[in-house]
Amino acid sequence: MNFKEFHNKMISFVVFSYEDIYGVFGDIDRRRLYEWAKKKYIIPVIKGVYIFNEFKDTKGLEYLIANKIYEPSYLSLEYVMSSESLIPEAVYTLTSISTKKTAIFDTSFGNFSYRNLKTELYHGYELRKIEIPLYGKSIERTVKTASIEKAFFDFVYLKKGLFTKNEILEMRFDRSVLEALNKKSLNKYTSLSNNRTVETNLTHIFKYYGIH
Repeated sequence: MNFKEFHNKMISFVVFSYEDIYGVFGDIDRRRLYEWAKKKYIIPVIKGVYIFNEFKDTKGLEYLIANKIYEPSYLSLEYVMSSESLIPEAVYTLTSISTKKTAIFDTSFGNFSYRNLKTELYHGYELRKIEIPLYGKSIERTVKTASIEKAFFDFVYLKKGLFTKNEILEMRFDRSVLEALNKKSLNKYTSLSNNRTVETNLTHIFKYYGIH
């Protein structure tokens, strides 16, 4: 197989893994991938995951990478809370939820961290469409991203023990965003978690911000 054939059939993946290659071609001599990486036709992200060189500076690529390098996963926690202005700080590590064990990846495309959540709580994410430009056209891909309610719930759920008042205030939640959260969704996630500590922490957070 030459690189042109490989490129033509794999380009729509943007970020691809060994499993993606097997799905298209069946088995492949991995020495080809090493050769193409050495020539900078493709760029390794982590072992077994690559992008094509023409995408290396593409805006939005980090979202696809976050979903791909640790599957299954969806973007959540501080990254989404910051993106939705629930917390004021800019967050540069892309934080995600996975049903697999906790993991951290430091790559040339950014830092990616993953927290474990039990399978019955692995939902509440949306499929967000993004456009990846390519030669004057674009490739449409989808990214799994938590709703703001689920990102907030995930954050509270993964807290060990009760929040102190100082811890809550130090988070500097935006009151208007906090007040606009869909309480029915939060109640649904809380009920499914069957976790009294989560329920208490959520109650305290809203109480401290004067939200009823």
